[in-house]
Amino acid sequence: MGFFFIAGIVELPQAMADPPPWAPAHGYRAKKHRVKRAYRYYYYPAQQVYYSPVKRVYYYQNAGTWTYAPALPPTINLGNKVSISLGTPTPYTVHPTVIQTYPVIVTP
Repeated sequence: MGFFFIAGIVELPQAMADPPPWAPAHGYRAKKHRVKRAYRYYYYPAQQVYYSPVKRVYYYQNAGTWTYAPALPPTINLGNKVSISLGTPTPYTVHPTVIQTYPVIVTP
């Protein structure tokens, strides 16, 4: 490839290159290589409760059904917490996996 000079305009050959891997994905790359978003929670193993600091809500079981609220019922005492990242905005959907990693801790 060479340079072309037409009426005082220099036209350079165009280089075709992919953006670096760390650049924001747009178009084809965004659709083809979707990155799972990480959702951060505080998990309280003793009570099996999740807290989302972004949404500011607790996820907990109430009569066998998962529910969420900005405050917990006064009967739930949280205890120690662990910080976890999950690939879902609804942590209870992966709860069986979470309790394998963080088993329920019963304190006397």
